[in-house]
Amino acid sequence: MGYQPPAHILEVLQKIEYQEALEQDDPRYVDTREARGSRQTLNRLARKFGLDLGDGRFFPATQRHVLFFGHTGSGKTTELRHYAKHLGGPGRYLVVEVDITNELDLHNLQYADTLMAMAKALLESLEKSGIELAPDALKKLEEWFCERVLNSEEAQEFSAKFESGAKVKGGLPFLIDLFSKFTVAFKTNATYKDSMRRTIRNTFREFAQAFNGLLGQAEGALEAANKAKRVLFVVDGTDKLRGEDTRAFFVQDAEQLLAIDAHVVYTAPLSLKYEGNLTSKLDADLVLPMVKLYERDGARCDAGWKAMRAILLKRAHHTLFAGEPEIERIVEHCGGHPREMLRLLKLCCEFAEGERIDAATVEAAIKQLASEYRRFLEPDDYTLLAKIDRDPVHGGNDERTRKLLYDLALLEYNDGSWRRSHPVVHGLEGYVRAVDEQDRAEKESKLERNQKLLDKFINQR
Repeated sequence: MGYQPPAHILEVLQKIEYQEALEQDDPRYVDTREARGSRQTLNRLARKFGLDLGDGRFFPATQRHVLFFGHTGSGKTTELRHYAKHLGGPGRYLVVEVDITNELDLHNLQYADTLMAMAKALLESLEKSGIELAPDALKKLEEWFCERVLNSEEAQEFSAKFESGAKVKGGLPFLIDLFSKFTVAFKTNATYKDSMRRTIRNTFREFAQAFNGLLGQAEGALEAANKAKRVLFVVDGTDKLRGEDTRAFFVQDAEQLLAIDAHVVYTAPLSLKYEGNLTSKLDADLVLPMVKLYERDGARCDAGWKAMRAILLKRAHHTLFAGEPEIERIVEHCGGHPREMLRLLKLCCEFAEGERIDAATVEAAIKQLASEYRRFLEPDDYTLLAKIDRDPVHGGNDERTRKLLYDLALLEYNDGSWRRSHPVVHGLEGYVRAVDEQDRAEKESKLERNQKLLDKFINQR
């Protein structure tokens, strides 16, 4: 028997995970490419890394660092995992996923932490793939770690603890053990974190050379074993960085990231794309579009409604809803954003008084989600949102607009060609007042224009 979605409200509620990205073979996965208007996104990403998915030809550059933009929670990780099926394999890439949110402290992230996590993930992937490297392939990285890191004054205590509990071993198991312990230290111990960062910063050239040497040896071994030709890192979670942390990582530290001769995809917050200060060496034009429920002219996008409905009914059995109107109401008020729909579904499960989600429950969920937006929206935000809704191609790119994009009060479609405010915002008093004020101003302006035309006609007579 195939996959069956949960058929009890409490079961649905307990299985909702906002941060969960679906694996390649997850039965809950829904193909949203047509609904997003993104059928070319996978092909473009593959071509950036030198791979033609049509005929399989492969001409990778020495390195390529690509930013994969999109709204937080829009499905970037899930889509990248799906893309990995096409990008990975013999003659292509070994795809190495690095989950920053699980491995490191997202609220205090620097390039040093990320590169250590990438090295650890690569070593683990090689071991999992059954790839054995010659001792000299790991020598430079081992020497850098032991001479520069373990011998640093601040890390003496940690080094002693590690060495006293370590077995005499070498090769991949030794380095995996070593990097694992220090990655944990990066997340939990401020003293060791600062020490490691200083060490990497002060000896970065040595570290980069050792890392690049390991990559070269690994790719040679992978090709010899007919596992893959190159390594592709997918660094996930970096789209959750905010403000100065985002700029520090992608702008100030870009040269350090680029010093690694690797192929890397970083998930990135959509707001960063509009700051205009990204180094040209970072490939920064690829966006995962939102699922469209409507076209720019207001026409209904049937592919979008079908996709979002399917995503919803993969999480909750259709018998849990009083009828089709309740399903459509939830879909409509998520704005085509998968995680926002899960938030509405979660609230519906919490508000439901019986065993089914009825119209009153859906309305209560919509009002509750709207109230969460009310908490951070300022009066001027409503004015801007109402203005954008009148002109979806509004090209605003100031700090307020970028913040609204990050906070999901403003949603972007078709690779950024147009925007609309989050549907739940429309019921808030501030938004209604802003719309009324703009209607009044537009009416007064129209009356004024008409009066001028009338006066001109009278004067001409």
